Amino acid sequence: MTGAMVSLLAMGGTIATAPGTVGATPHHQAADLAARLSLSPAPVIRPVDVRTVSSRAVTPRDMWELAQAVQREITGGADGIVITHGTDTMEETAYALSLLLETPVPVVLTGAMRAPHLPGPDGNANLAAAISCALHRPLARYGPVVVFQDEIHTAGLVTKHHSTRPAAFASPSAGPVGSVIEGRVELLLGPPPGKARLTATAPPDKRVEIIQVAAGTDGSLLTALADRVDALVLAAVGAGHLPPPLAEAASELAPTLPLVLASRCADGPILRGTYSGPGSETQLIAAGLRPQHTTLAPLKARLRLIFGLSAGLTADQLFPSPTH
Repeated sequence: MTGAMVSLLAMGGTIATAPGTVGATPHHQAADLAARLSLSPAPVIRPVDVRTVSSRAVTPRDMWELAQAVQREITGGADGIVITHGTDTMEETAYALSLLLETPVPVVLTGAMRAPHLPGPDGNANLAAAISCALHRPLARYGPVVVFQDEIHTAGLVTKHHSTRPAAFASPSAGPVGSVIEGRVELLLGPPPGKARLTATAPPDKRVEIIQVAAGTDGSLLTALADRVDALVLAAVGAGHLPPPLAEAASELAPTLPLVLASRCADGPILRGTYSGPGSETQLIAAGLRPQHTTLAPLKARLRLIFGLSAGLTADQLFPSPTH
């Protein structure tokens, strides 16, 4: 796109690291990342520094402030947005942006798994691919996307599935929606049905936590957290099941505290009416627990609750009770 302008918003992460005496830490700014690129034709890149941190330090408040920065860049005439971000929580920030933003232009997150001072760094290639995506106007309809290793993933489905490999990201439910080949964007699948964006938004001021369920988990952690949170997500076993002692505690709390039932599995929905008995999905839903949306991961269900409840939306609006 001749004369196009891409805003490059830097949040830190591995792509921005420099070596230290013990290990690498984020150091480089947005202008440094832009200077590494050699693109032809070269778009105008507007560097913007938002944070310079490891993504383990990113909070929902940071995600809100990043969304405001993205909106300012869109209002300021950017043809596309690229966000460099650490990979540890990139999927969470991408989904938060999908809750908070309309995307009239492409919004693309990328980063690196190998620091720039190590052999085979992947940051420049990922950044170049992300810029190609930011300039591909049809991608705006997909909402925020993650671009890594020349694959394009939607915010609602993407997850970091490997802790160290350069090909760290996947979308287990559907795969990538497209790819970048020789700097060209090739879309394979259409945009997600519907929009994740919330009907109201506000800075996050609610606390929501996730309880990871395992064989034999009882209700003690749930009970201990109940008066300290505004809602809880239960990362249940299988298709929405809890050990009976935990199910009993959850059933008692559900009338007074929003409890969302998600799956700890990497893929697949919560069932609605297949099994019965203590801890089954039918018993839990009847008690008032709310099943996740399709294959929404626990991490993303948590963010939907944080930002939705903070904006005054109800748990019923965010996770409607299923009807049969």
